[in-house]
Amino acid sequence: MYKGNRTLYVKSREFLCYIFDKMCIFVGYKLSSIMEIVCSTDNCYVMQTGIMLTSLFENNREADIRVHVLHNGIDSNSITLIERIACDYGQKITFYLVDESLFSAFPIGRDGQNTHVGTSYATYYRLFLSELMPNDINRVLYLDGDIIVMDSLNELWATDMHDKAIAAVPDSYNNKIEHYNRLHYPQPTGYFNAGVLLINLDYWRTNNVVSAFCQYASARPDSLYCHDQDILNYVFRDCKIVLPLRYNMLNEYWFQTRYTVVSWEFDSQIHYGQQHPAIIHFTGLPKPWFSNCRHPMKPEFERYRAISPWREVKERKWLTLKYCLEQMAVITVVALGMRPQEYIDENKYIRL
Repeated sequence: MYKGNRTLYVKSREFLCYIFDKMCIFVGYKLSSIMEIVCSTDNCYVMQTGIMLTSLFENNREADIRVHVLHNGIDSNSITLIERIACDYGQKITFYLVDESLFSAFPIGRDGQNTHVGTSYATYYRLFLSELMPNDINRVLYLDGDIIVMDSLNELWATDMHDKAIAAVPDSYNNKIEHYNRLHYPQPTGYFNAGVLLINLDYWRTNNVVSAFCQYASARPDSLYCHDQDILNYVFRDCKIVLPLRYNMLNEYWFQTRYTVVSWEFDSQIHYGQQHPAIIHFTGLPKPWFSNCRHPMKPEFERYRAISPWREVKERKWLTLKYCLEQMAVITVVALGMRPQEYIDENKYIRL
């Protein structure tokens, strides 16, 4: 503990803070002491968003956080539950009702997509953040609802943006040539995951990126298999910062199957992220709120759900139409004596 003149210590500290602030202003940017968090939800994703916020607050108790929730008209009970979480941790929260007519030109449900992301306009809300957020907010951290925060995000929040538009983690399919052929931009520029985004709103406003988003969506609607993520990757292909993988640990980073899609160059980051994850992103199916999820970090999701308002919600089993049809086909094949059950199990004989 400091033993000298406390008055001199305090004044010296204040002077250093003053100098730091002036230096920030001199280089054209002053980082807000408030961590501005943005998330999008609808009535189908309220529980998930609430559990994500619980994990955020639990692991960032020392931070001054202000949450901005974008929604399309969630019910009053859901708003009350999310407000209660923020209140319990002494944090601030604001809700923004989004007019979904803004997204009429944006595709959803392409190629039979039947997941929540594939059928909800909420995934596009983040594209209009420069218009939805108050003008005095110059940076935000966007977080998807299907994540949990496992560590302090102070270091991430303080990332030097270098006048770039966005900072994000490479997608697990970053090396997949299909992305670049489909979106028409060079592979060396990379492809990121849009579930965790540090956003420079000053850049977005100055460069009118919303117009660029809309133009690209209108020009190539049939190419946007990954919705807003595709749009963001194309528009910011040359104006982004690559973040460490630990800030968005995707499904593929937890399983051996990653070696079929993820380049060896990420091995050290994957191993470190597994030991010290800051953000876990449940990108695959089943999600951790389903009983048949086999993700190794599902117990962590359950830990935060247990201290959330949804602790008593009973888990359901996740079933897709494809899965049901496969199971019906297996039963039929076995019943007709065409193949024994053991053969089907061993050889994965029926896959649609």
